[in-house]
Amino acid sequence: MALDKEIKKKVFEDWQNAFPQLSNYTQEKFYKVVGPIIIGLELIKLSRTEEYRPHFVVYSLFGNKMGNDIKACLAGPIVLQEYTNNKGFQFEIPYTKHSNFFNDVIESIKKQTPLSFDGNISLKNILSMVDEYSKKPPLNASPNSYLQAALLEAKLKIALYVSAADAQNVFDEIKKIDWDTKHFKACGVSVNDWIESMWKTINNRDEFLKQIEKNKQDKKISSLKCSEIIN
Repeated sequence: MALDKEIKKKVFEDWQNAFPQLSNYTQEKFYKVVGPIIIGLELIKLSRTEEYRPHFVVYSLFGNKMGNDIKACLAGPIVLQEYTNNKGFQFEIPYTKHSNFFNDVIESIKKQTPLSFDGNISLKNILSMVDEYSKKPPLNASPNSYLQAALLEAKLKIALYVSAADAQNVFDEIKKIDWDTKHFKACGVSVNDWIESMWKTINNRDEFLKQIEKNKQDKKISSLKCSEIIN
């Protein structure tokens, strides 16, 4: 058991050293705050094995369907994207053979990560990243579903952090889509109520920004490295 802990400790230390732009949130999670979102890497252990996979993640600091506090924000990512090897397969890295794979994994991550971990990030790049994510399976199978709507809502709120005008551009895009009302209903959401809630959010931008700042004051979040979104 002690050896197992030491092996995993070495794995987590290697990841932290490879990405000094990110802060160690837990042993398996490495994050930074970028404006109204958290981006970073998570090492997700595979069930019933002693192997793990790295994933790129994005969480909001403005809340989601589950609530607006930091606990709700971190309960479900906006983006959870796996990395693949040069054959197109997801990595399955044994903790005990971590060093055999590590250099190749880091190379893949640097090529495949959709946002830079260095410095500030443009709003355009973040919104484009969400768009590209929405086109990947299985999300692309249902372009008018509530799952796609949730991504557009995230886009709108990320844009709203920058300005109401940027959020309005996304809102105009949302209103043009012929949403799948049956799928919304199956998710317990009314299309009209959902659209109205975003209109209200745009018109209450000050309250929206206050919630983000409140979540940033969380003890563990406030200790993370930070960058900003720029227009």
